[in-house]
Amino acid sequence: MAAARRDRAGRLRRAWACARRAAASLVVCDAGLCPDKGKTLADDYPAAIWAETFATDGTDAPPTVQAGLPSLQATIAAGAPARLAILAWQMSSTERPPGGSCIYRASRAAAVNLGRNLATDLAGLGLAVGIYHPGWGRTAMGGTDAEIPVEEAADGLMDRFEALTVETTGQFPTRDRRAHPC
Repeated sequence: MAAARRDRAGRLRRAWACARRAAASLVVCDAGLCPDKGKTLADDYPAAIWAETFATDGTDAPPTVQAGLPSLQATIAAGAPARLAILAWQMSSTERPPGGSCIYRASRAAAVNLGRNLATDLAGLGLAVGIYHPGWGRTAMGGTDAEIPVEEAADGLMDRFEALTVETTGQFPTRDRRAHPC
């Protein structure tokens, strides 16, 4: 776990250095671990797995936001829209609790909560914040039975990112424009 933290810290330092060099119109926060996929509470969820998952899914976004904020503010000052996107997934919805993957679901719910609060906190700066479910994509985590190819998820997300405005800040739409329950 210490090696993973060092690697994550190194990635964040590199991202911060890039973010400070140029104006950015979009910062995307995406991280995810699902160490409890296919497991149950009876399988034993050690505290270390909870901590690592929350560190990745829930606490990597704030330093990324802080690092990108000067660039996003420069974009706004130049008269262009700036957007912050947080990927959270439908598994984070508290209105659809089917059970399973408790650690992952709880950590992604933290990302939704963060996005909602950042939307409020950053609206006065003219910065739009969106929270997104990219779709169940055919990735290493989603598997081959997932609903859509990665390219479709990416295209849908880009459409949603471009549609994000200060007026729609704080919303949690799916990649195909449906309202998402929180």
